[in-house]
Amino acid sequence: MSNSVHQSFIVTTPTLDSLLLPDDMIWGDEFDFSPVGQTITPTLTGALIIEESELPAGRPITLKGVGSRALVKQLKALESLINHQMPLIMLDGIQRTVVFKRPGVVAVQLVAEYADPDDSDPYNITLNLIEVA
Repeated sequence: MSNSVHQSFIVTTPTLDSLLLPDDMIWGDEFDFSPVGQTITPTLTGALIIEESELPAGRPITLKGVGSRALVKQLKALESLINHQMPLIMLDGIQRTVVFKRPGVVAVQLVAEYADPDDSDPYNITLNLIEVA
């Protein structure tokens, strides 16, 4: 008889400030942040003074995926707002409060560059965000 572990979680549609994001947005730097800040100072005798403190904010969130030109326009409108804190909800259902880390929205046409692109044309989208709460 084998023991199996079943893990369940809520799967929801990802949103940023109520804008629907593509389901395939990848959070590439999810595990690059440490919630503990550290300062190491050597003394004159060679001993080390190590100070640590909790970092309640500042976690980078870089999301990459493919979306339409229409979505890029909506994201660029959000990016133009100054000091705008936004709720971000990813597939795990957890809400995070974020702001854009400038440049906040980077978009490149996926197939080819057109002089007159359509709103449905696909773009590679990178969202640069910082968690603030």
